[in-house]
Amino acid sequence: MDDIRREENPLFDNEAYARELKRAGKEKKKKNGSFVFGLVTVIFSLIGLFSCVFFALNFITAKTEEKKAEQLSQYNKFLIAVAAVDPSHFDDITASSMEELIEIAIWSIMRSDLPPDKYDYSSGELAIPLGDVENAFTKYFGTQVPIKHQTVTGYGYEFSYNAEYGCYYIPLTTIEPLYTPVVTSSEKKGDSVILTVGLINGSSWKQDTVSGEISRPDPDKYIKVTLHSSGQGSFISAIRTTSLPETAIVEVFTTAKAEETSSAEEDTAAGGVQ
Repeated sequence: MDDIRREENPLFDNEAYARELKRAGKEKKKKNGSFVFGLVTVIFSLIGLFSCVFFALNFITAKTEEKKAEQLSQYNKFLIAVAAVDPSHFDDITASSMEELIEIAIWSIMRSDLPPDKYDYSSGELAIPLGDVENAFTKYFGTQVPIKHQTVTGYGYEFSYNAEYGCYYIPLTTIEPLYTPVVTSSEKKGDSVILTVGLINGSSWKQDTVSGEISRPDPDKYIKVTLHSSGQGSFISAIRTTSLPETAIVEVFTTAKAEETSSAEEDTAAGGVQ
């Protein structure tokens, strides 16, 4: 109807009207184009944001798992000397066997990377100074209990205490650890960390006759070791029996027994596990 009226009106400028319609159409297309471009820009921005967030989460997760595996490996090395002795279990360090605590301290020294000329040899025995034993004792147990030097009788060996010469005499014959540790999990509780540890008997290790590799068997038993943290480090405060854990063992260690029983001195320096 408007078009008819415009055509009947001699004063109506059809050309001007056409130009106006054309201009309005262009502006509409321009606005639509701007809207679409803006929408596409927002979509790509969101995709980029989500990609960055996804990448960051994956990176953080990977780093967390890597850090956790590294920490478990450090715990494992720290407990090599403990597994070697398989001490009597206790809920409080003050109720532990002093003889076994000293035995653990001496084992930690023997399992460290000792230079050939570190200690004196005499009559087929290695002389370890009392000061070194005391330092190792403190790294594992802190100052919770004072050390009381005494001769240690282990399984098939004896570490003789000599007060006159201020040392322990260690036989140079082959001494095998009772067990090798495999830390399966750690749980934080207040100022303490509770470790679930599998113990593998030394006779359980088998070597593949073809590849020559040593495969790690399943643990013979499990214990829980409590490490209490203080301003000076983390120290053993309790060792308890436990049943077979329901969760699978975390694979963070090599299968070679030689690497399982590598040096613990570096990782346990400056007061136990850091």
